[in-house]
Amino acid sequence: MAIPSDNLKTNYLQMKPRNCILILFVSLISPVIFFSCSKNDDADSNPDYKYYVKSLPVGEYNKNTIQTFMLFLDLVYPGAEDLATDVTAGVKIRKLSYKTKLGNKEIQASGLVCLPTTAGSFPVLCFQNGTNTLHANAPSRNPDSDVYRVLECMASLGYIVVIPDYIGFGDSESSFHPYLHAESTVTSILDMLRAVKEYSEAENTQAVPGSDLYIFGYSQGGWATLQLEKTIEQSYASEFHLAASSCGGGPYKQGILSESLIQSDTYPMPYFLAYIIQAYRSLGLFSNPLSDIFNQPYAGKIPGLFDGSRSGDGINAELTTSISALFTDSYRAGYATDPKFSSLRAALTANSVQAWKLTTPTRLYHAGDDTFVSVNMSNYMYQELKAAGVSEANLQLIILPGLDHSEGVIPFGISTMLWFQELRK
Repeated sequence: MAIPSDNLKTNYLQMKPRNCILILFVSLISPVIFFSCSKNDDADSNPDYKYYVKSLPVGEYNKNTIQTFMLFLDLVYPGAEDLATDVTAGVKIRKLSYKTKLGNKEIQASGLVCLPTTAGSFPVLCFQNGTNTLHANAPSRNPDSDVYRVLECMASLGYIVVIPDYIGFGDSESSFHPYLHAESTVTSILDMLRAVKEYSEAENTQAVPGSDLYIFGYSQGGWATLQLEKTIEQSYASEFHLAASSCGGGPYKQGILSESLIQSDTYPMPYFLAYIIQAYRSLGLFSNPLSDIFNQPYAGKIPGLFDGSRSGDGINAELTTSISALFTDSYRAGYATDPKFSSLRAALTANSVQAWKLTTPTRLYHAGDDTFVSVNMSNYMYQELKAAGVSEANLQLIILPGLDHSEGVIPFGISTMLWFQELRK
């Protein structure tokens, strides 16, 4: 396979990384087949299975396409070329529908499962995505987005890749997304992993899930990954064998994050804060009206902003980056001590990651110039885990210098995959 020429490399390096990735995908799209898949597609369901409902074809990449893409990706993100040498197969992508629970209610959820085109038993690689508000951007609704395509290609390294939509997206978009709610998030991921095993059995796939499970995620997904790791270690170690866990840029401590931000002058992502509070209010985790927390007109706007039709930027445009304008004086002054806000404080604490003596090889990554979720969040989580007795061999903190929150996603992913590959070898 020819390596890109020096002139071509120079042209690509002059582009912004995100634009470069998109152009790379367009240049490689011809060998890729993608099928139309609407949210109301019908397929035979499987009532005999506890979790698995149905699957639908989404797309396929061949081996040469993936190798070429990895080489081009290396022009902007060093390390991807090393992954290209490990490509052993093409990839088939399917949308998977499965049963899970939100509280006591059984619902149908969905996500993507990506399988190597060769036969064998493969470790499962589960990715938890970052904060999303658009129904149209769920993994199973937008599988050809640049980040999800990078993830889909990882199946070519010899993994069965699982990408949950989360509750509130895909098949379950009629439900409000329980943003940063630990129990429902972890339950929906575990149930999809169980559904993948049932799917493999029901469809007699030539690529079958093995015993090892690798998990990783970024931003909301970093928090979700660490919550998932804790739950598996403490409650499901006999069902899932965790091989490694990698968590990037996660808001692990919502209470600390909220308290630090209300003492600030501005915050560039106000929709993150509104999303948490609206989700917890929808779940009945606290009783305050939004007008106790947010000033008008924002208190009145917020319930209608998270209907799945607006992007994060679109919601930010309806809010304000000024903390004093966004939050009421009483909330800013009394959040930490006023009994009036005790139920909200309790909800934020209950859904934060509480440190434990983890035993799975784990990495915490954070972009050094992150203004959305401060690098202090990972520093704090690292120190708490160390204080809980976690060994140096099982925990690393890795700072990605010079990158902001959004720029850290793909470098985090490539570094994580290189590490996972080292552990496998």
